[in-house]
Amino acid sequence: MSNPVPLPGPPAASGWDIEFTRLAREVQARVRALVQELTPRFQAAGLGCDVQLRQTPRGLSTFLALVGQRGLLCIVDMTLIDGMAVARESGAALDIRLLDACGDCVAKCLPHLPDGASIYQATSDAILAADQVGRRATAIHLLVMGNFGLPGSALRGAERATP
Repeated sequence: MSNPVPLPGPPAASGWDIEFTRLAREVQARVRALVQELTPRFQAAGLGCDVQLRQTPRGLSTFLALVGQRGLLCIVDMTLIDGMAVARESGAALDIRLLDACGDCVAKCLPHLPDGASIYQATSDAILAADQVGRRATAIHLLVMGNFGLPGSALRGAERATP
C-alpha cells in the first residue's frame, strides 16, 4: 500500500487572502456609498430597494434589488472579484452587472483599460476610487432607467410643472 499524494491546490500568492480581505473592506465601504447614493434616486422613481451582501464563488457580492409595482424589476450586482480565485492573478476587480428579474445579464459596466492590461488591480483606488462613486451611481441609474424604459424622477417633476 502506498500513501496517496495530495493533489496540489490552485496556485496562490503568499498572503493574498489577507490582502484581498483588506481590499474588500476598503472597496466595500465605497460600494456602500454607491448604494446609498443610488437608493434615493430609485426610490424617487417609485422603486423599492433591497440590499444583500453575499460571499459568492467569484468574490464578495452586493446585490441591489429594485422592486416595482409588479414585483422584482432588476438586480444591480456589484461583485468584488477575487482575481486569484477566478483568473489566478493576485488582484481584484469590481464587476457591475445589471440582471433582469430572471437573473439574465442585461448590461455590464466594464472598466476601460489599455489593450492587454489586466482588469485585476492591487489597490482600492484603482478598483473604485472615492471620487468615482458619484459618476458610477449616475451611470448605473441611467442604465437601469434606460434599459427598463422608466421615466426619471427629474423628468416627472418637469412634466408636472409644465402647464
